[in-house]
Amino acid sequence: MKRRRLVSLIVILALISGCARVPVYTLSGRTMGTFYTLKVCGVYDGDEQDLIRMTVDSALSRVNGCMNRYDPKSEISRFNAYSGTDTYPVSAPFMKVAVLAEKIYRASDGAFDPTVTPLVRLWGFGDDGALQRPDPETLASAMRHVGMNKLRISEDGIRKTDPETSLDFSAIAKGYGVDEVAEALLSLGYRDILVEIGGEVRACGDNAGRPWRIGIADPAPEKAGELSTPAAIVLRDKACATSGDYRQFYLVDGKRYSHLIDPKTGHPIEHELTSVTVIAETCMLADAAATAAIVLGKVRGQAFIESLEGVEAYFIYREDDELRTAETSAWNAYREMSQDQRKR
Repeated sequence: MKRRRLVSLIVILALISGCARVPVYTLSGRTMGTFYTLKVCGVYDGDEQDLIRMTVDSALSRVNGCMNRYDPKSEISRFNAYSGTDTYPVSAPFMKVAVLAEKIYRASDGAFDPTVTPLVRLWGFGDDGALQRPDPETLASAMRHVGMNKLRISEDGIRKTDPETSLDFSAIAKGYGVDEVAEALLSLGYRDILVEIGGEVRACGDNAGRPWRIGIADPAPEKAGELSTPAAIVLRDKACATSGDYRQFYLVDGKRYSHLIDPKTGHPIEHELTSVTVIAETCMLADAAATAAIVLGKVRGQAFIESLEGVEAYFIYREDDELRTAETSAWNAYREMSQDQRKR
């Protein structure tokens, strides 16, 4: 068997040969602390390219103005700065993200929790960038203000029952940004589109008559093991996102500290699951579901994904110092067939 590499979704940007007979416009740049790339089939002149650039810039500007917690003028920063307990009015986009976040929070029994940032910072995964191991008293104090159950969402806005509770949509915002860019391009009349922000992807229509092909990368190349797994998945009118513990972590005295914090314990996750790739109708849903699943671990995470209608996932976990895989019931529908399989 050949050693194959796996997980964290990355778009195979060299695969546009499928669009060789159709003009394809590629646009890339920086946003939300990472990079974005999009491909639009059927763009024939510079005026169309200019319109696409302006449309994408506008969509990303709206997302950042709503979700960027590093910008003190953003909507989420203003919400977090509010110290009252009256209902705080929010915009429709903010409400849309908050409603889905609460839905996944409840469905995952709190594993997905956008109020967990104080705990992330306590462990040194915030802006300071150095591992800290908080004492139990400090941790317990911070956990008193964590939990989406401390927020009340209504048609009029969001009310804090604890004035010190704050929101951070970083585990869902990239997916939301992907959806917003894709919808903006669809509104221009384009139908064959691929949008990627920081590895989160939405594929609309076709790649010149074929599904879009999305590559899967390796979470730990040095221990990939002998895995029988797809090199890629194929998507049409679907989105996908990956959450993993292999990019942001500290290794101290042989112990691994992940940036993924379990809101129930206040500690970094410590289980066998290293990566979850989720396919869903929207990238926002895939993004949030992937985060929830990896916090839950392999068994509970798979049960959680199976409970969500129209959502599938691919899991990579450690066992006996090897990487192994598991998947939900309908994952095979998205697995790219090999050449031998196509000939059968």
